[in-house]
Amino acid sequence: MRLSNLSIALGLFTVSLVSSCKKEKSDPCDNVVCLNGGSCNSGACSCAAGYEGASCGTEVRAKFIGQYNGTLSCPGVNGTVNITITNSAAGVTSIVFNDGQDTWTGTVSGNSVNIPTQTLGGGATISGSGQLAGLILTLNFNLAGNTCTYSGTKQ
Repeated sequence: MRLSNLSIALGLFTVSLVSSCKKEKSDPCDNVVCLNGGSCNSGACSCAAGYEGASCGTEVRAKFIGQYNGTLSCPGVNGTVNITITNSAAGVTSIVFNDGQDTWTGTVSGNSVNIPTQTLGGGATISGSGQLAGLILTLNFNLAGNTCTYSGTKQ
């Protein structure tokens, strides 16, 4: 009887020893670094507002920054317009538009831009929205009560 008890005890000890040596599943986020307040979820970064990319290292507005050459269609005003978009100090989602005459601001999210209602230098108001598709910026806005569109290509 003693031998069988000893065999059972030895068997249980061996099983517990082997099972305790099993490798734990590795955390898929162990080697993932998410920047700018991003967090890792199942091995991929979830970015904070205003950032994108595999490691959240790119400001969303970065793709909007640059010079656009395009056409403006507005009642009484049609023609070629060059717009420069720069970073705004107001935050990582804020941009500044300048068409050579007026300056106005917008906020970006993904490939979209929102232009909140604001007053331009001459007293006219502007508001609207737009999209960036590749190098093409399309804006639909209200300028001094007129519905206008702009389509420009990033240079």
